[in-house]
Formats: sequence, C-alpha cells, structure tokens
Amino acid sequence: MVHEFAARIALTLAATAVLSPTWAWSAPEPAPQLPGAAVAKESLLKGPLHKVAEPVRVEGHLGRFTIESKFGAFNVQGANLLATRVHELQAIEELRKVQKDSAFTDALAKSAKGVAGFAASAVDDPNKAVEAIGKGAGTVLGRAGQVAKVGASYAGDKAVDMATSKPAPAAAATGEPEPPSFIGDPLGYNKARREWAKKLNVDPYTANPVLRPLLDSAASATFAGNFAVSLTIGSVMAPVNYAYSFDETVRDSVWNKPAIDVMKETEKALAALGVQGRTIRDLQRNKWFTPTVQATLSARLAALGRMEGMESVVKAAAATQGEARVRFLLESLAMLAAHHQKEGRFARLRMSNLVPVGVAQDGSVVAAVAIDYGTWDDDAAAFAGRKELAAKARTLLVAGQVSPRAKQELEKAGWKVSAGLRS
Repeated sequence: MVHEFAARIALTLAATAVLSPTWAWSAPEPAPQLPGAAVAKESLLKGPLHKVAEPVRVEGHLGRFTIESKFGAFNVQGANLLATRVHELQAIEELRKVQKDSAFTDALAKSAKGVAGFAASAVDDPNKAVEAIGKGAGTVLGRAGQVAKVGASYAGDKAVDMATSKPAPAAAATGEPEPPSFIGDPLGYNKARREWAKKLNVDPYTANPVLRPLLDSAASATFAGNFAVSLTIGSVMAPVNYAYSFDETVRDSVWNKPAIDVMKETEKALAALGVQGRTIRDLQRNKWFTPTVQATLSARLAALGRMEGMESVVKAAAATQGEARVRFLLESLAMLAAHHQKEGRFARLRMSNLVPVGVAQDGSVVAAVAIDYGTWDDDAAAFAGRKELAAKARTLLVAGQVSPRAKQELEKAGWKVSAGLRS
C-alpha cells in the first residue's frame, strides 16, 4: 500500500513537471514604474488641458495613469482608456463654456434637472480625484478561473428571458460605478443627448464621471427648454487616437439611432455570426457593454467572419466587468481580426480567460493581448503554459511592448512575440 501511494506521488510529480516546465517557475519581475512614453504615445501625455503624472506604474500589464487636469484628476487603467479620457477633456471644456450662456441656464431651469444639477456636475478643483481605478480591475491575463468566477452569476441566471426586463445581477464588484441604462427613448431626451455627443465628437454613452452629467444637463436644456445645440458649440478638435475604441461606422450609428435600434442591429449581426439568442441577451444585460460597445464588439467579430468559437467570445464578453477589461477585449479582437485579414486566416476562435485566440487550419495558434507593457509575472507564466494554447506554432500579438525578460521567457516557452502593434 505504501509503495502504491509513493508511486502515485511520483506519477503526479512527473505529470506536474510536464505541464509546468522549469521556465514557468522562475522568479517573477516586480511591477515597474516607467516613463509615460514607454507605455503610451507622447501626444497623450501632455496637452493644453492636461498632463499625465510621471512615472507611470505598470500593474497587471496595463499602465495606471493619472491625468491631471483643471477638471480634476482622472485615474485610469490602460493606454486605451487614457486616449479616450484625454479626448473627452475638450468636450468637457466646451460644455463648461455653455453653462455661462444665460440662454442655456434659462432653458435648463425649465427642465426637471434644473440649474443646480448642472452646476453640481462641474469640477473646479484640479486636485480632486474624479475617477478611480476599480478595485476589481486586476490583471487582464489572469490565472485560470478568474474570469469564470466573474461570470458565475450570469451562467446561473437561467430564469431570465428576453420577454422580461429584470436585469441580471452584477457579475462582480469592480469598485467602479456601473454605466446607466440607456434603453428606450420615449420622449426624445436621449435624441438630444446624442446630438450633443455628435457635435462634441464623443461617445453618447461614455462612462466619464465628469462628462456624463454635463451631457445629461445639456440634453435636458435642449429637450425641455428648446436650447439649440448649434447655438454654442463650434468645431471640436478631431479625436485623439479614436481608432483605439470605435470606428466611424459605429460612431455614426450610435449618434444617429436610438439605443434600442443600435442594440437590435447588434443582436441581428451577432445572430448572423452564429451566436445564440440567450448569449446575446446576457451580453445586453451587462451594463459595461453599452450600445456603443456592443456595436463595436459585433464589428470586431464581423471582421473575422462567421466561424466556430464565436459563441465563446460573446460569452466571455457577457461576463466581463470594468471599462479597462472591456476595452482590452475589444482592442485584442481588433488585432486578431487584422492578423486574420492580412497574415493568415483562422479556422476557429477560442477564449483563454479574457484573451481571444485564433486557431489556423494547421492547428497553429495566434493569441492577441492589448497590454501596454508586459512583464514576466505569475500570470504571464500561467498564460504561457496554458493547456488550451498548446500548439507546434504559437504567436503572441502585443499592442504595446514587453520587457526583455518577458520576451525571453515567452520565447523559451515556444511563443513568437510580435510587439508594438498599437497604431
């Protein structure tokens, strides 16, 4: 009996050695603090309305940026979200000019929101933190099971049906306030909001904690007080790296159509790609997937074309919480689609936690990660050796850069690393 037990232990250890080669257990790198230019474009680091605090700490392979502005300090995770928040500063500046217009305040006074609501939304303290990185942001690579736990409440919500309006429970506490629901537009208020967003060249469903209430008040003044958008807003500067987020077709759609119509179009597009209705409804109940983000996801998947594994991507999206993680998934899918169209076609898709993976007909795999700066840590080591990523040929597409150590370890693990792909 003792010999049998010892033999089992020996076999277990041998199996562990095969699944976890020595490179996976080497000492991890500490989270670095880097010059901002090492993790984001220099044009994003300083402008007439802001500067980014230096140095930038990298955690979970994404930069943790503090945008210092006269509207307050925005703390965001990831260069993708940094680009959006920097662009949105110009819209905040324009809307703050609006509140000085007596015609605007008179119009706003006729609305239920009132002048006080608009004034309360304006921030004048540049030292005040107006946006914080959520407690649940975590790493985007993640060890096995991390994303699955996030989606547990969605998977168990079998009673929710399309005919009901009861939302699914929040999948996980991220520490960030959830975006509001924008379903329906019975009186035209959301139409006014979209008109302002279009004039300002921003997402009408933005989660920006300063811009969002300003848009709300502007829409109230227009809707209730007949305050014309065209009276005040001139030409707003072109977006900064807006391609990080949403393409022109998506922007035009969300600016010109009610939220419910955008969502219906998304549902139809995903169904055409082979995604089941229940999975789509779970996605639409996730408040982080606003109408704009839903439309962007379907556009990313349409660029890949219908293939096996689409369902797994949308299921992962439905379970994803927090703006930084959502944007990571969208940008990763954009890189995967570009590779599919230009470098080599995929036969099917799969998800490895939050990382989308394309599998070619010959079995080779391509994984895409929209990280800012990859280091060799426990999550990177776990990712490099995941069973579902095993293949004779493996390519890793990286939006930003990786440390020399991370590149060396990934190559030892059999990965070909292609970094610096973010445009």
